[in-house]
Amino acid sequence: MKQRPFALLTLFCFATAAWGETMQVRHDHDPWGKCEGELIIGQEGIEYRSPKKTGHNRKWIWQDIQSVDRKSSSRLSVLTYEDQKLRLGQDKVYDFELMSSAQTFSDETLALISGKLKKPVTDRVTNPIDAEYQIPAKHKHTIGGCEGTLYFSPEFIVYDSEDPSNSRKWKKDRDVANIWSSQRYELEIRTYEENRRNFDKMRVFRFQLKEPLDQAYYERLRRELP
Repeated sequence: MKQRPFALLTLFCFATAAWGETMQVRHDHDPWGKCEGELIIGQEGIEYRSPKKTGHNRKWIWQDIQSVDRKSSSRLSVLTYEDQKLRLGQDKVYDFELMSSAQTFSDETLALISGKLKKPVTDRVTNPIDAEYQIPAKHKHTIGGCEGTLYFSPEFIVYDSEDPSNSRKWKKDRDVANIWSSQRYELEIRTYEENRRNFDKMRVFRFQLKEPLDQAYYERLRRELP
């Protein structure tokens, strides 16, 4: 009986140490070229190993990662604090694409990354959610826009766009700073998504609504947000 706590502790430590995912990926160089290797997501951080391009090997502990962007179920970007001298000190992004359709950057993988990172992430994969309210909308870009639907659930806000690169899935208590509507056919969602054009590190998504916004639901949503 006295050995049981020790056995449980040993089992817990082993399980914690063993957690990790290794994926075969292509690293997309900027501005040209690619190399192949392994992307390792583990307890301490994220590592990229290329057997042929060892000069491209990188290892980031969690505190050295600004954000992670799941661009699709097969593409992931890591935003670091590294300066790019040729781009006036702009922070460097590393882009990775899975080589096998048998692997995916799943919801579970992103949740583990988010938990370790302890920062907001960008998620463009809009898997269906159990929506309690939805409204068709147009996302206004700097020039033009894209059309889609906004979905709201107790945990998430989702914009499902006709253009997948503009789709977003925001976790309310992690990714959303606040929302604002000056009139019932407009809605702004202010997020913690990395905005590389703005030093305040925020991004505002502005929507034209195709139907009038339900005022009671809007007021409730504002009260629920942190």
